[in-house]
Amino acid sequence: MSDIKWEEPYCAGGGNACIQIGHTADGTPILRETARPDELVTTTREGLRNFIEAAKRGKLDHLV
Repeated sequence: MSDIKWEEPYCAGGGNACIQIGHTADGTPILRETARPDELVTTTREGLRNFIEAAKRGKLDHLV
Protein backbone atom coordinates (compact mmCIF):
# COMPACT_ATOMS: atom_id res chain seq x y z
CA MET A 1 0.00 0.00 0.00
CA SER A 2 2.57 2.54 -1.05
CA ASP A 3 -0.11 4.99 -2.21
CA ILE A 4 -1.03 5.94 1.38
CA LYS A 5 -0.88 9.62 2.32
CA TRP A 6 0.04 9.73 6.04
CA GLU A 7 -0.73 12.53 8.51
CA GLU A 8 1.81 13.47 11.16
CA PRO A 9 1.74 10.89 13.99
CA TYR A 10 -0.12 11.67 17.20
CA CYS A 11 2.17 10.92 20.16
CA ALA A 12 1.48 11.16 23.87
CA GLY A 13 4.17 12.02 26.37
CA GLY A 14 6.97 11.95 23.80
CA GLY A 15 7.18 8.16 23.88
CA ASN A 16 6.82 5.49 21.22
CA ALA A 17 3.04 5.26 21.57
CA CYS A 18 2.33 7.10 18.33
CA ILE A 19 -0.72 6.53 16.17
CA GLN A 20 -0.69 7.62 12.56
CA ILE A 21 -3.73 8.05 10.33
CA GLY A 22 -3.59 7.99 6.57
CA HIS A 23 -5.77 7.35 3.57
CA THR A 24 -5.47 5.62 0.23
CA ALA A 25 -6.09 7.30 -3.11
CA ASP A 26 -9.73 6.19 -2.98
CA GLY A 27 -10.18 7.67 0.54
CA THR A 28 -10.00 4.48 2.61
CA PRO A 29 -8.82 5.43 6.13
CA ILE A 30 -5.83 3.51 7.51
CA LEU A 31 -4.31 3.54 10.99
CA ARG A 32 -1.01 2.23 12.30
CA GLU A 33 1.23 2.43 15.33
CA THR A 34 4.55 3.96 14.30
CA ALA A 35 6.45 1.30 16.25
CA ARG A 36 4.82 -1.33 13.99
CA PRO A 37 4.53 0.38 10.58
CA ASP A 38 3.74 -2.83 8.67
CA GLU A 39 0.63 -3.61 10.75
CA LEU A 40 -2.22 -1.63 9.21
CA VAL A 41 -5.86 -1.32 10.23
CA THR A 42 -8.33 -0.22 7.59
CA THR A 43 -11.85 1.03 8.16
CA THR A 44 -14.50 3.09 6.43
CA ARG A 45 -14.81 6.87 6.66
CA GLU A 46 -18.02 6.35 8.64
CA GLY A 47 -16.32 3.86 10.96
CA LEU A 48 -13.44 6.25 11.63
CA ARG A 49 -15.86 9.13 12.20
CA ASN A 50 -17.89 7.04 14.68
CA PHE A 51 -14.72 5.98 16.52
CA ILE A 52 -13.48 9.57 16.84
CA GLU A 53 -16.90 10.79 18.00
CA ALA A 54 -17.09 8.01 20.60
CA ALA A 55 -13.62 8.94 21.87
CA LYS A 56 -14.61 12.60 22.12
CA ARG A 57 -17.67 11.68 24.19
CA GLY A 58 -15.54 9.58 26.58
CA LYS A 59 -17.09 6.29 25.48
CA LEU A 60 -13.62 4.71 25.13
CA ASP A 61 -12.08 6.00 28.37
CA HIS A 62 -12.35 2.58 30.00
CA LEU A 63 -9.87 1.23 27.43
CA VAL A 64 -6.93 3.32 28.69
